Amino acid sequence: MDFQLTAEEESLRQLVHEFVLSELLPLEPEFAHAPDIFEGSRWKSRVKSSPDPEIQRYLKIMEALEQKAEAAGLWHLDVPKAYGGMEVSNVAMIAVTEELEKSAIPFEFGNHVSNILFNCTGEQIDKYLWPCIRGEKTSAFGLSEPASGADPSMMQTTATPDGEYFEINGTKMFPTFADVADFVQLFARLPGTKGREGVTCFLIDTGTPGYGVVRSIATIAGTEPCELVFDNCRVHKSQVLGQVGNGWALNQAWLGARRFQVGIHAHGMAQRVLRAVADAIREDVQEVNKYAGTIGHFLGELEALKTLTYTASWRADQKLDVRVDAAKVKLFGTELAHKVIDFALEAVGPTAMRKQHVIARAFRHARARRIVEGPSEVQRHIIQRALFREGAGLLDLQ
Repeated sequence: MDFQLTAEEESLRQLVHEFVLSELLPLEPEFAHAPDIFEGSRWKSRVKSSPDPEIQRYLKIMEALEQKAEAAGLWHLDVPKAYGGMEVSNVAMIAVTEELEKSAIPFEFGNHVSNILFNCTGEQIDKYLWPCIRGEKTSAFGLSEPASGADPSMMQTTATPDGEYFEINGTKMFPTFADVADFVQLFARLPGTKGREGVTCFLIDTGTPGYGVVRSIATIAGTEPCELVFDNCRVHKSQVLGQVGNGWALNQAWLGARRFQVGIHAHGMAQRVLRAVADAIREDVQEVNKYAGTIGHFLGELEALKTLTYTASWRADQKLDVRVDAAKVKLFGTELAHKVIDFALEAVGPTAMRKQHVIARAFRHARARRIVEGPSEVQRHIIQRALFREGAGLLDLQ
């Protein structure tokens, strides 16, 4: 198992490292006072439509950063070469993200493109995929529901075949920024199916009759997910992404990729928080002596998280089944970040509870990340199920 980057990938990592040092870190004092909407990823979907002059001011700063990144060749790193991207390996992408996470500014090298959209075919490519790559369109991901929550196998939204069309009925909860997205990747099941059977993904344009955004929901993490309702929403069969009945594989591919990223984001967040603790106590010898051991312990755990993440990414590059690996990364990363931040709040005290403090910001995101892309209990269930499926021999200590 070799995590070593190729010479080309190492050059890329170094370029990202220099970009973070020269462009992102100097802006952190200013972004400490940025509107909440800039706290999380996917901020671009909402801020472009905001009339708020302060939000527009920060948007111009971010757009200038994007122009510099694109000019430096740091753009669409994980997009396939066939679509003008660099198609870097999973291991290299984790290395890039690790460098980016040294800054609290939510910057990405490229427009957000859902990984499952690369399954587009025919007219879908020009209608959905290319516009997302160019930043002309954004999408939402409609999977969770009021009754099924984190267990998509229990989804109740149905897609009933009707000639050349499907009639979709149901409710989706918490797709991020769906109220400003151009289309939604909507998962529904064929009538008479259950569990993983019959799940199908549809690309549904905003404004399609029968598709409505009921409300957006402000959250502690600065994102605004929505509630969507589909009431006899007729969608042509050409809007099916992939094959009818193959939606389960697509939603798992999306969730798996996101869980890797959540893990390395948690690593970077925890490191930033520990630096904040060190900065707060470094002049007080008693405080340093009091907390040095705990900080050292957490640094060791963070190194373990980093190894776990790179291992899972390497396995993904080998085209191995990494669903359980992704669950381990997500569970360990988000739970560890939460423990680190809880410690930091106590170590630094009331100062760290100011809304714009780096530790307070991290707390809001860390709590949310234990839920998004499947809460911790779901990740434990995935790992437990795999453990018993592979046999009790895994528990044999002899």
